[in-house]
Amino acid sequence: MKTNKTIISIDEYTENNKLNTRIYEILLYLQDCKDNGRHKLKRDPLEIFNESYAICKELQGEKHPETTALQIWERLRKRYLSYETSIIFSCVYVILYFEETNNPNMNFFLNRIIVKIDPIYFLMFEPLLKPEETDTIIFPENFDFVKIQADKIDDPKKRKIYYENCKMCLKRIQNTQDPLQQIENEIDFIEQEIQSSNCEENTADTAVKESPQIEMCMKLQTATMLELFKQVGITTANTDKTKLARLISALTGNGYNNVLKAIKEGINFTNYHNNQIEEINKILEDVNTTIRIKKDKQY
Repeated sequence: MKTNKTIISIDEYTENNKLNTRIYEILLYLQDCKDNGRHKLKRDPLEIFNESYAICKELQGEKHPETTALQIWERLRKRYLSYETSIIFSCVYVILYFEETNNPNMNFFLNRIIVKIDPIYFLMFEPLLKPEETDTIIFPENFDFVKIQADKIDDPKKRKIYYENCKMCLKRIQNTQDPLQQIENEIDFIEQEIQSSNCEENTADTAVKESPQIEMCMKLQTATMLELFKQVGITTANTDKTKLARLISALTGNGYNNVLKAIKEGINFTNYHNNQIEEINKILEDVNTTIRIKKDKQY
């Protein structure tokens, strides 16, 4: 890691460094493309590199970097937009992931910060954690990381595929330590979940067919609940946001921290959400309410 001198060009990061080269490619892609609900990156990649490595250098001097994780995040959020902060910490994550360190507490930092990063941005960086993407052959020995990523996948069949891929990577590098057995156990659990789901579907087929379930993302569920609450006089202006988040989390099953983050930062929608917004508005119309979710409105 190059942290002992002033960086004057992107070449000093990427020269003879495959990991930084791949990070640079991702940053350029994020500058050029706006897809899957992501914003275009307007910052210079060099600025992202400088900020990321400055954080890594700062953490090197911390015996317990996990205790400063949220402080550093909030400090960065005062100078960068939410999605920019997620991109910077995605870079920090993959850099530290491959960094040789004798500090066992660095894993605690990684586990703590991964839940803060917006998954739609970390999705771009996640392939870098695969052995074939870097010169360093490493796979996460901490099952918590694998579990956190898998839990973001709602579809149990897709979640099983994710675990299968992790399992293959572990076998490929002949890692037979504890994480492999944990993944085996998780796959078995998901298979039971799928079988249980299939049984319920078969039972439903023999009875009256119900309308297909509408899939709604956490942001849309939260925005809809906020609009419904307004009808009974409950708003973010007269109610503690933490209490609102707790109620919405209880009603929707979404994680409290994610709901609270959405309420605090404001909810914005993109073309990616068009179909979901159309579906929920049809449902709202069917129950004779004037509430409508608008794509161009911030909630």
